Amino acid sequence: MLKKMTLLAALLSLSVFAEAQSLLDGDYVLNEWRHAGASFRPGEKAPTLTIQGDRISGFAGCNRYSGSINTLPKLKVGPLATTRMACLGDEAQRNESAVLAVFGGAKRFKFKRPDRLEFSGAKGERLTFVRQPDAIEQVLYIAPETKSCSAGVAQMDCLQTRETPSAEWSLFYNHIEGFDFVAGKSYKIKVRREKVANPPADASAFKYVLLEVLGD
Repeated sequence: MLKKMTLLAALLSLSVFAEAQSLLDGDYVLNEWRHAGASFRPGEKAPTLTIQGDRISGFAGCNRYSGSINTLPKLKVGPLATTRMACLGDEAQRNESAVLAVFGGAKRFKFKRPDRLEFSGAKGERLTFVRQPDAIEQVLYIAPETKSCSAGVAQMDCLQTRETPSAEWSLFYNHIEGFDFVAGKSYKIKVRREKVANPPADASAFKYVLLEVLGD
């Protein structure tokens, strides 16, 4: 009888573990993080997270990472392995290091809303991810000038975009399929953002396709 009860308890524990893990499965983009007493929001090239069972992977800002995640008896993330692409710029390096440090030190997780997954650790440090559908449509405003930016170790010219007329301009590190930018002209466009399966180490997890030019 004791052996049966022990086996039942073990099976129940495995069932709870599997259910907890499956609730986390999905693709996420980092919405904000808190580290060393300050809060930050990522730009266009935001870190990502994919959870599949007890494995995680994603883009940290310059490099891709992978590792393990366990939720029982308590949350444990990692150890994490990363690629070794150089971050061009001190700020990008600091941001990536901070995100990985907070993630690796996370002690708890919770769903704040159905699409928000938060990891938290000591001293109020946290990462808040937003669950991503496979594809969404969105409106982008395009500034009339590009700006020099860095993608890994490469220099490039980035579009400046924002999602509302009053928002701050952000550097757009991606390419918009079907969109031909003319310097000196402002644009308002509708695009479809699609999830990319297994993106390269230093590439975005999404691709953008032009649906319509709405105006300027």
